[in-house]
Amino acid sequence: MNTVKPRHKKCAVPGKVRDDEFVSIPALDNATGMIHAFTTRQGGLGARNNDIKHPDDWKAVAQAFGICIDRVVTADQVHGENIVAVNDLNVLNVRTVHADALITDVPGIAVGVETADCVPILLFDPVKPAVGAVHAGWKSTVKKIVQKTVHRMHEEFGSEPARLIAAIGPAIGPECYEVDERVMERVREAFSFWHKVSTPRGNDHWSLDLPAANKLELLQIGLAEQNVHALGLCTSCRRDLFYSFRAEGKTGRMLSVIMIKP
Repeated sequence: MNTVKPRHKKCAVPGKVRDDEFVSIPALDNATGMIHAFTTRQGGLGARNNDIKHPDDWKAVAQAFGICIDRVVTADQVHGENIVAVNDLNVLNVRTVHADALITDVPGIAVGVETADCVPILLFDPVKPAVGAVHAGWKSTVKKIVQKTVHRMHEEFGSEPARLIAAIGPAIGPECYEVDERVMERVREAFSFWHKVSTPRGNDHWSLDLPAANKLELLQIGLAEQNVHALGLCTSCRRDLFYSFRAEGKTGRMLSVIMIKP
């Protein structure tokens, strides 16, 4: 296998992003045995023609991670709750599978999710080791996909929630994310903490903080608060750095991706 010297770029401090193709969360950069990245608008993928995926969509990520492109795995995201465990047997077929979370314990397989406002969450078990990537829009958030992914990692790999490290990537923030009563009804049904992640705006509309909701889900299921990290940047506010579907309509995608080092 031909490899390319990794060119993974790092932020100087949490929440600060340079004009780079890739950004990361420093707390995870210090974790050994794993590499992760959130692509920016500069390193992201422009709007697809007819929404058709291509095998080399994330070639730059493969080069940065020093792996072949067929080892960068994404799925057909449908705002659901399906979770796929990726291994050497199914790695070539996952791209067409309906799923919103991918997990693996195979070194050299990079699992990722594509977003342009929805919440990307990366998970890392430093003991097993094992990794996961979760795509959480509001529908998957109320279906508690991030908690179900933690459960699945425990079932598949023996990953204990208390030792997992989580990274919440760029996503639309509550200052820009307004939802109607139909969505809020589902949020109230799903979460006893709904009042901590929403603010009324009047006329049956609400500000909804999806990154905070997913963080609280992670804490509920047993992750330690010091192990949950967030980039803390709004995709809609920072369209100079990120794509935003809500602000732009048809637009590109970023990839949030994580891999156990070979």
